[in-house]
Amino acid sequence: MSNTDLRVDVAIVGGGLAGLAAAAMLARAGSTVVVLEKAPRLGGRGVTQMESGYSFNLGPHALYRGGHAMRVLRQLGIEPVGGVPSQVGGFAVRGGRKYTLPVGALSLLTTDLVGVAGKIGIARALTSLPRLESARFDDMTWAEWCDGHVRDAIAREFLTAIVRLSTYTNASTRLSAGAAIRQVQMALADNVLYLDGGWQTIVDELRRVAVDAGAELRLGSRVDSIAVAEDSTSLAVAGDAVVAAAVVLAVPPKIAAGVLDGAPGAAVAGWAAELVPVRAACLDVGLTTLPKSRNLFALGVDAPLYLSVHTAVARLAESGKAVVQVAKYLPVEGGGTPVSVESELEDLLDLVQPGWRDVVEERRFLPEMIVANAVVEASRGGWRGRPGPGVPGTSNVFVVGDWVGSEGMLLDAGMASAEFAVNGLLKGVPGVRDAA
Repeated sequence: MSNTDLRVDVAIVGGGLAGLAAAAMLARAGSTVVVLEKAPRLGGRGVTQMESGYSFNLGPHALYRGGHAMRVLRQLGIEPVGGVPSQVGGFAVRGGRKYTLPVGALSLLTTDLVGVAGKIGIARALTSLPRLESARFDDMTWAEWCDGHVRDAIAREFLTAIVRLSTYTNASTRLSAGAAIRQVQMALADNVLYLDGGWQTIVDELRRVAVDAGAELRLGSRVDSIAVAEDSTSLAVAGDAVVAAAVVLAVPPKIAAGVLDGAPGAAVAGWAAELVPVRAACLDVGLTTLPKSRNLFALGVDAPLYLSVHTAVARLAESGKAVVQVAKYLPVEGGGTPVSVESELEDLLDLVQPGWRDVVEERRFLPEMIVANAVVEASRGGWRGRPGPGVPGTSNVFVVGDWVGSEGMLLDAGMASAEFAVNGLLKGVPGVRDAA
């Protein structure tokens, strides 16, 4: 390495939400930090795009108010602003028909979705789920748990739809029941937040906190390879070089494996080969007005579909206009052609918001979004079977993300793994300073 190489305590590869959070925490602790992001903008899947005055997230995003992500954001002095979706105006959709969504005592009594036996099954499950010791079911799939605890077939379909909604995962024969139950418990206890201005507001706040603390952010900086030594790492970055005491890889598993040289790269490649991503197809529409002002939410029961009017509680468009986000939770084995899936999502809009085609101003279809980089699988013991954040064979390379660590799902897993990685760096890696 030459005398002109950039030398820092920690190099963070990836400028998504978890990478920015790690940068902010490390910089606040006194470390010199550089974030290397290959894209021209920060945020990853957390970016929000503006189209004709509409704020579009990359598919439907919800921040769990009782999750680890909220705790990390608040520790960094960030208080997300938005609204909590209501149960009013919700439908369960089965067989192409709308039914009252049975989420409370009154709606459960009045819905025609299920008969008496199904109502009893749903009531018992929704009453017992908050009290369950979820860790007991980490090694059991959701399908196994549901089959063993709910007799009525339609009630099982409905509860599985609630799990899809909470986890974004359409893989009931793989998904850990323990992880699913924990996610539903958190949703029932604290609900979620739709953010005013979209998730870009979190990206911007994390960037501000990281920069204010002294972190350097480099956009358009593609990392080609990382050589790991006992006391340092050397990063080849699009023709330049960075020397760091430690590296945090806040990128998908295959990308992390591709840039790490030697045995560490082989270890991460082994992880990546075993992980199954969570995917969804998303149709986002901006409407000049909402045709059916009371129809705010729909959940597919016999099909893995979702619709929500996010502007019912969050500021994402001018007053009177609406942002509606529609999605299909794709199975791990495939999910139909883009044309057929888009047609399914349009049909759901036709059912819930008839007339939307006459008032649509903007639309965007994303045929296959990676929602999370790994299903939380029962065969791996749920959360506890996920890899990282430390990379085997090293003491100074960490991975973070929604596929890492023993706590949380989705962004909560990303933020939890970022916090655990930062703590490991500050306590165990020479050259990474802790101001405290």
